[in-house]
Amino acid sequence: MINGLIIGLGILLLAAQTLFARLCDAVGVGEWAYPSFVLPIVLYLAVGDSSLGRGATLSFVLGYLTDAFSGLPLGLHTFLMQVLFLLARVAGLKLFLHGKVFQSLLTFFAAVAGGTLTIALHVVFERAQVHLAMGHAMLVVTSQAVASGVLAPVVFAILSKLPGGPTLKAAES
Repeated sequence: MINGLIIGLGILLLAAQTLFARLCDAVGVGEWAYPSFVLPIVLYLAVGDSSLGRGATLSFVLGYLTDAFSGLPLGLHTFLMQVLFLLARVAGLKLFLHGKVFQSLLTFFAAVAGGTLTIALHVVFERAQVHLAMGHAMLVVTSQAVASGVLAPVVFAILSKLPGGPTLKAAES
């Protein structure tokens, strides 16, 4: 039941993310302010008390849905969400502190790592991008990571209100 709620919330947040991107384009902000609403769900699963198998499976499904919504090549976000889940799982179990600041920082750094990995994968697999503007691309990644980090505590709060959902665990001393 809770898995269905998390996937349903992911679909709703993907629709909201698409709408937010359209509004940014209409206002003239463009790609600079596109946040990821699904990344905080994956991070919440990583630092929460959900099992490794359940979190990895939900991260896979959410990544696949992100690929389907974005229109990018299938598999890119699926792979990316799996990698970020596992990295946050390793880091979060040792470093997790309660609070919005940590949630924002974790999301920011995960978004930067994910954006950098995405750019690297595009450079490696798409030979047409010979003259990629790395400086501009990293500025876009950083600005999107800031937007994702700012909105992450809201997504974490929504997830903590789900009935029967994973709860955040404190760091072991």
